[in-house]
Amino acid sequence: MGSLPDVEQPCVTLDQVIRRRAETHADQVLISYPANESDFVDYTGADLERLTRLAATRYAAAFAQLDEATRPNGPSSTVALVGVSSLEYYITFLALQRLGLTSMFISPRLADQGFTHLLKSTQCKVIVASGPSEADMQRVRATSGLPLSVIPMLSLPSLTDYHQPTKHPLPPIDDPDHALRFIIHSGGTTGLPKPVPLLSASWLLQAAKIAGRMPRVDTLSTLPLFHSFGLATLLRCLVNGSRLSLLSASRPITAGAVLTGLDATNSRALVTVPYVLKFLAEVDDGVGIQRLAQLEQVIAAGSAVPDALGDALVVGAGVRLFHLYGLTECGALMEPCSTNPQTPELWNWVRPLPDAEPYLKFEPVSTTTSSGEGEGETLYHLVVLPGLKAKVFADQPDGSYATKDLFRRHPSTPDANMWKFVARLDDIIVLVNGEKADPVPLEEAVGRNANVRAAVVFGAQRDALGMVVVAADRAAGLSEAEIVQSVLPDLQRGNERVPAYARIAPDAIIVKPAGTQFPCTDKATVIRSLFLKQFAKEIDEFYAKREELANGGGEGAAESVVDDDADIRDLVRQTVRGELRLAEKEGGADLADDSDFFALGMDSLQATNVRSRLLKRVNLGGGRTLATNVVFDHPSVELLTAHLLDVRAGQEENGGGPQSAEELAMRLLEKYSTFDEPPTLGTAIPSPEKESILLTGATGALGIHILSTLLPNPRIATIHCLVRAPDTASALSRIHAALSHSHLLPSPTLLSKISPIPCDLSSLSASSPSLGLPPAVYAEVAASTTRIIHAAWAVDFNRALRSFDASCLAPTHALLRLAAASPLERKPVVAFVSSIAAALRAGGPAAAATTSPSSSEAASPAPSSPGGSDESDGGDGGHAKRSAIPESLHPWSAVAEGMGYGQSKWVAERMCAAAAASTAGVDARVLRVGQLCGDTGHGVWNTAEAIPTTVRAALTVGALPVVENEEGDEELAWLPVDVAARAVVELAFANTARFRVWHVENERLVRWNAGFLPALRKAGLEFEAVPAREWVRRLERSEQDAERNPPVKLLEFFRKRYGAVGTEPHPVFDMTEARKVAPSLRGGTAVDEELVGKFLRFWIEEWSGPAGK
Repeated sequence: MGSLPDVEQPCVTLDQVIRRRAETHADQVLISYPANESDFVDYTGADLERLTRLAATRYAAAFAQLDEATRPNGPSSTVALVGVSSLEYYITFLALQRLGLTSMFISPRLADQGFTHLLKSTQCKVIVASGPSEADMQRVRATSGLPLSVIPMLSLPSLTDYHQPTKHPLPPIDDPDHALRFIIHSGGTTGLPKPVPLLSASWLLQAAKIAGRMPRVDTLSTLPLFHSFGLATLLRCLVNGSRLSLLSASRPITAGAVLTGLDATNSRALVTVPYVLKFLAEVDDGVGIQRLAQLEQVIAAGSAVPDALGDALVVGAGVRLFHLYGLTECGALMEPCSTNPQTPELWNWVRPLPDAEPYLKFEPVSTTTSSGEGEGETLYHLVVLPGLKAKVFADQPDGSYATKDLFRRHPSTPDANMWKFVARLDDIIVLVNGEKADPVPLEEAVGRNANVRAAVVFGAQRDALGMVVVAADRAAGLSEAEIVQSVLPDLQRGNERVPAYARIAPDAIIVKPAGTQFPCTDKATVIRSLFLKQFAKEIDEFYAKREELANGGGEGAAESVVDDDADIRDLVRQTVRGELRLAEKEGGADLADDSDFFALGMDSLQATNVRSRLLKRVNLGGGRTLATNVVFDHPSVELLTAHLLDVRAGQEENGGGPQSAEELAMRLLEKYSTFDEPPTLGTAIPSPEKESILLTGATGALGIHILSTLLPNPRIATIHCLVRAPDTASALSRIHAALSHSHLLPSPTLLSKISPIPCDLSSLSASSPSLGLPPAVYAEVAASTTRIIHAAWAVDFNRALRSFDASCLAPTHALLRLAAASPLERKPVVAFVSSIAAALRAGGPAAAATTSPSSSEAASPAPSSPGGSDESDGGDGGHAKRSAIPESLHPWSAVAEGMGYGQSKWVAERMCAAAAASTAGVDARVLRVGQLCGDTGHGVWNTAEAIPTTVRAALTVGALPVVENEEGDEELAWLPVDVAARAVVELAFANTARFRVWHVENERLVRWNAGFLPALRKAGLEFEAVPAREWVRRLERSEQDAERNPPVKLLEFFRKRYGAVGTEPHPVFDMTEARKVAPSLRGGTAVDEELVGKFLRFWIEEWSGPAGK
């Protein structure tokens, strides 16, 4: 660690701090940020000075290009920062401070009205935004009417020359009037967020004083910079010259990530929030608590540490827990009464800091709570008086600030200034009889249970209290009854701490499944008012049911059953509109009889909900029911209503639609096979020397790798990306987010080739051949495109063929027409990314395989069973004894018994052939892509797909299936998505005949039983391997709530796949011709233990993060 002089002159600006540390800590690390899961990149004092200086000059240049009215100039100008708290975010903040500009931190989680309010109230005209926040700010700019400029946040790769010491001089920033500020905002829990301006000089002085009262050790922080304690931690570490290590902003904060970060950086202190401490304490075998006890200091911020958790850490394990009490509006106010190991029981008591003590007033309030029945005690409301330098906000006439925080005075030493935080004044619940109940003891008691993610008490103006419990991820496999049973001991302990009138009965608990999203701050603290508002319906229903039971009712009145034909149609319309929330969408209040549900955005869960509600409301008669996929097979009000009436009349039990799939396919082919009279776009013009690519599906798993493969190609000048987005900025933001998610980081020069075009292909029809683009944009794209790669497709294996018409087939026809109508001398090549699902049964019975639910653009069969020989060693030996499906078109029988997805690809392939055969002579090629898996670099594999969902059963069911077939094992032709993307590009650029069909599969197979399952075990996954049919039975007996147990979403697929004796072999697809022109396919790619380990690490992180909850 660098050396500091005995006495340092206080700095009043961060520019002074950074310049000083460049001298005192030139070679010592000040900031560390993860490069991957376990490796951190270190930045010394000299690095930090150069990096922030370069960023400052780059931002200054960007600001200079703005209109004079919006150009920031000096401390009176505010620049907002919006985005995740990444290293780039830290560098941007420091750079803006070095430019002498006031910085306003805005949480990216605010609603638009919150963003607008903050920007307007601070007269902020410039926003620096990153990732998805850039599109959010562009939207706010468009809708608010404010004169805003949105500047993309500099990426770290764009600052790679920061190490050059002589470049980019930056004049020092003086702040003699102490006008330079940071602005942080309140959480907006009771209304709009309010901006809180903080003086740079005051906060740096306070940071120096706090640093003097704490150990000077290297620190790991999990807090974002846009929260006051996260900012205070950065300032403290810079001021005292200690190393600050951060966790990756792109990954969820998990116990594993924290423990890995502590070990990788040798940090001796941890700054975090109580929520993180909770799941560290839950790590198996006490590993998390043991690691915390090894630290010199654990600093908790953001909210109070629950007593039970703190006792377990401090009293039980000797953790050195340090918690400052402070407010954004007033700075740090109180510190722990004791950090002495001899008095651990005082860990949660605080006393005022010397500088703050004269300005703290504890006012008794009439609200009383109880720590035992009949025993009341007075609580004190903390008010901060005028005069405190760090106080920047007042809400009382005399200039005081009412914190609304309630404290308890220490009972044994009433004269000592010792206080314990108890609750928020606005947390107190007033019952209908006027009794006042403190919910905190109950919430803390239940919230400490490992099966609970959040516990919130309700009951304002009611006669009794209840509680909403949101289950934790680890409880995903438990039923509601099991979760309630597990928290009963904790509830009893909580009930013992409150008066009788404030106690909660076990049957007053409402359980919400794991993964339920609810309002919380960025510190993971529940926003009580918004939480209760979100679950108001369930709470009202709870009290209504209690009232009915109290009045002698049964289980509640059943919903009325609808019989009339017209009423059934209205019910279907109402049910679908409600499930899709059409009334909340602009122009979406009406639902036409022929509107396709899935073109409107319906997903599998919503389809299941519609079926469930219709079963409850429609009397089908005679014990009849509805097929599981009824909504997918009848995806419009007209079709679904007709089917319900047919089933009621006994004319159609569970079956298909009024028109066979083959008849529909032929009608669609007739509809989309006209290319001979394309629109005239002018006389032929010479084709450009460099290529201009039109790419669809660019934000998908395969599409983003195709884009990454295209970008470095020197023959390509522009890549037009059609992206579903409201505007260009949002489209570009989606592309950047997809690149980042896939760990693809092209240089700024390569990124400049991307031309994002907002476009909703799924909303097209046969009568809109211009891709729904403005005429000028379409004309420009049509006149410049030399090659089209069509990789976008709706991937839903439950949908019937008719649901792919508007969303997929109409756009494909429009793209083919664009190529046919091109004014270029050489018409664009069209490379259509199809799927082997379009030819699964082309080889006869041996080729029949079940198609897998997958979310890849080029989805295909899922765990497919081969019929390979015993000699197969994981190569292609198993293919030798089966006839291969040729690289050509196949008759309808190849997909006749398949799903709508494969049938839609079959129709599209025939459309390509028709375009090639037309007088327009489109150069079309079909690329049938096999089952894709994660990429070879990072193992990124969408957790919603069949294989990851199967593997997740190891966590929810505790078992994985062992394949039972005549050959004893199953071979998988998984192709890493990055390899598939290279092959697609190679085939799209191949010089070949006008129409070709190629297969894109992996020649090197991996065995499920002998290869994949052992590789998962070696990577650390624990599970029982059981016969496939037994595994299906266990899944059927497990928790059926898909939110808690995601594998049940695919239960029907698994029943078909594994429920029978044995499985059919995976068809062999001939790749002779594809290998000739696609080097990436030659020899295949090994899916070995190393790659499987990457898959598993990625899945675990996703399941553990917010997206997996």
